[in-house]
Amino acid sequence: MTNIPLLVALAALLSPLLATAHDCSQDFRAEAEKMMPNSTRIQSCRRKTLAAELAWSFDRASRGLHVAFGAQLRREDTGWLAWGVNPGGPHMDGTRAVIGIKQRNGSYGCHKYNVTAATKSRRCPLVPADDIDIGVEFSSYRMEYVPRLDYHVIVATVVLPEKEFNSLETHVVWQIGEHINGNEPLMHPKSLNNFDSTETLDLQSVKIISYTRHRRFKLRIVHGVLNIVGWGTLLPSGAIVARYMRIFPKPCVRWYDVHVSCQTTGYIIGSSGWALGLWLGKASQNYKFNIHNTAGLIIFILSTIQMLAWRLRPAPDDGYRTYWNMYHHFLGYAIMALISFNIFLGIKILEPEHVWKWAYIGVLGGLGSVALSFELLGWTKFLIEKSSSSKPT
Repeated sequence: MTNIPLLVALAALLSPLLATAHDCSQDFRAEAEKMMPNSTRIQSCRRKTLAAELAWSFDRASRGLHVAFGAQLRREDTGWLAWGVNPGGPHMDGTRAVIGIKQRNGSYGCHKYNVTAATKSRRCPLVPADDIDIGVEFSSYRMEYVPRLDYHVIVATVVLPEKEFNSLETHVVWQIGEHINGNEPLMHPKSLNNFDSTETLDLQSVKIISYTRHRRFKLRIVHGVLNIVGWGTLLPSGAIVARYMRIFPKPCVRWYDVHVSCQTTGYIIGSSGWALGLWLGKASQNYKFNIHNTAGLIIFILSTIQMLAWRLRPAPDDGYRTYWNMYHHFLGYAIMALISFNIFLGIKILEPEHVWKWAYIGVLGGLGSVALSFELLGWTKFLIEKSSSSKPT
């Protein structure tokens, strides 16, 4: 049942595994150079999660880190950009940040903030701390709009105290949100890319030491590919084999072996993807996707029940065989519908390149085309045979 277009579609899904951090666009780099302090040379300019770009330069003598962080805001009326450093690790709690805010009247404001556990949990509002010592010294911070890029850009300089910040291992956090309450940025979208917007930098050698997104993002890619190949491709292929190979173009005596092989391989691969998803859920305590997780558990349980049919199905002459066939077919179609729903939901959560969604649509389209072609052939054969049998001899 495998064909070249299907392999190409699956290869497109695997391509993000090879992806690494990319240099920023030349246009953003040019704009960032204009915004940096005089005679400051950009040392690093990279694309980040959330379709953002970050340019920076570090002065060892003054321990000043000059940054330009830019991205498009999703809403036209309001939105906010945040960039900061965290002495405790690559996470939100404890981050000292500058946040640029676009107000409803079109004006821009930029303030410094201290993101604590209380503000993260919304127990207290996240308010500007421009006149408060937050442990690091931000200066010359502002927010600008670059029309030719449709970017809003935060420009700032932060002096990192030597006691709290190690320039060989500096933790950086960034974020983009849509809603505000005055100068208070409200909760950002709850996508994986929003939660993964952290990294650890070596400011002296200009290297990314630890990039949270690289590690877990690649595991999520593996999780998605295993589920799409196992649950989303091989299981439907096995159903197509069972429905059509035993009938035409000419009966295949080995159809059951092919059917079981497709289902067993798909079950093993899909279960591996599901188990990896469980591990990722345990390793990611900051966010849960209950619908996706529950649907995955139901798929695994029902598919396990289906696999038991290999040993527990009644004999062909058993009176219960007809009812068992009805249950087996209905449950199989229900599982495939749930699988398609959950795969699309997973793609939405992961927010990868659009090629993912279209590749999986291509997989479904290919399988659907094969099934539809066989269905039309079957009805054509049936009508021809019926017409021949109705003719007088």
